[in-house]
Amino acid sequence: MSNLNLKGIWIPIEMLTDEKLSNKEKIIYSIILYLSKENNYCYLTNKTMSELLNISITQVSKLVNSLKDKKYINIELIYKENSKQVEMRKLIPINKNRDTYLTKVKYPLQQNFNSPIEEMFKDNKYNNKINNKYNGD
Repeated sequence: MSNLNLKGIWIPIEMLTDEKLSNKEKIIYSIILYLSKENNYCYLTNKTMSELLNISITQVSKLVNSLKDKKYINIELIYKENSKQVEMRKLIPINKNRDTYLTKVKYPLQQNFNSPIEEMFKDNKYNNKINNKYNGD
């Protein structure tokens, strides 16, 4: 787990409020998304995820398979040459879910700050109460 370059995770609001996912699925999916930024897949093992989240390998396996069944990820197995032994497993986020994450993290929306600040907050009730207080209203 020392090779894991994970400083934290970001859970987009769409995922956080997704009722189809359990809390642990949201965390695992967020980790998969983060680690898939460069190669479009993550090769994190169930053992590493279990150590990271302090849950059993069996539970991680069930959660990963659940994400696959719910169509949040695809799983690609790479076998050793002339063998049935798995050399590597790729966890590949499905694009419709992945795009939401990447859009928010890598390319945040740009706001236009050319307008006066008063225009941006003119309908803000809290701001109006403060202005009224200081203007003697």
